[in-house]
Amino acid sequence: MLRFLLFALLLAGVYALQSALCVRSFRQVAYRCYFDREEAYEGESAELIEEIENRSFMPLPWLRSEYSVSRNLEFADTHSVITDRTRFVRSFFFLHGRSRVQRRWRVRLLQRGEYRVERVLLVTSDLFGSFRKARSAGDLGGTLLVLPGCLEAPGLADAVRSRAAGEQQLRQSLLEDPFTAATLRPYTGWGRVSRIDWKSSARLQALVTRTPEPAVHRILCIAFTAQTGEYGKRFVGEAVSEHTIRVCATLFRDLTLQGVPFCVQSPCTCRGELLQTPVSTSQESCLALMRALAVLDTEPEQSLRQCVSLPADAQLVLVVPYISEDVRRLCVRHPDAVVLLTAPGETGDADFIPVYEHALDRKEVPHARP
Repeated sequence: MLRFLLFALLLAGVYALQSALCVRSFRQVAYRCYFDREEAYEGESAELIEEIENRSFMPLPWLRSEYSVSRNLEFADTHSVITDRTRFVRSFFFLHGRSRVQRRWRVRLLQRGEYRVERVLLVTSDLFGSFRKARSAGDLGGTLLVLPGCLEAPGLADAVRSRAAGEQQLRQSLLEDPFTAATLRPYTGWGRVSRIDWKSSARLQALVTRTPEPAVHRILCIAFTAQTGEYGKRFVGEAVSEHTIRVCATLFRDLTLQGVPFCVQSPCTCRGELLQTPVSTSQESCLALMRALAVLDTEPEQSLRQCVSLPADAQLVLVVPYISEDVRRLCVRHPDAVVLLTAPGETGDADFIPVYEHALDRKEVPHARP
């Protein structure tokens, strides 16, 4: 009987000692979770990296990390639970004493947005599995900005430009380009003789000169909204709203590549500010627009008509998911406006260019970079 009591006391002491050591070792576990990049495009893949270090000499036979991210981050080769807009992922580790483990998860970026690891819970147990200890991790890394993908829609920018007024004449220029358009003017005797167009002069029976007038692209004012409903009614779903943003991203990219000056106006907000940009053709401005679209709030507080203010000599281009009364009033105010419609619906007699998602061949390359 005495031996049994001594053996029981020995087991209790061993159990208490290993429990205390496990708790102390768990306190000395350092955990870090972060993405391998700060910016990527919709449809691309990134890596979520977990780094865990056991700074104690005592091994941890069982450690689990539980973290939650957006459901738009698709994890490959792992089991996860999706609820509403959140994805819960579990990861298991065995840590030796004084050891460090790094694990990389390949994540596919399904939709634009700004993503971060929202919460990490570390759970461990003792050697016998008789109790569990949990705590939250502090270092969750930075954020991952996912820019909207560009559609494979060749000719979209050309279709917009053909509907618009095309080009405008630049009245003054310091340099003359012989390949630009020119205008016939009467010869006054003060200009250079080399400018006289002899063939046209013989036809018109008067001396005329051919004066070059370089043509430049007309400024486009792109006004868009991606809101799902208006005036308390629901018109389109989130998928159409996201498609509208991809159409805008594609248009911004193609116009920038073609050197067409444009500005952007929208009632949608980016971090609480209306999306309003000056006229530009630079790659830097296009990238800034892509970053703004990544965090765009698609539920504006005002109508599209209220935020549209055309610069001088600009052509209005509307990108909308439906022809609403607000859009019709804008078209009445600007009869030459070009309308891109991103979803089929009731249009009446409105004139528009259809850019429906099902009509585009997106395949697996929606992330063509600007």
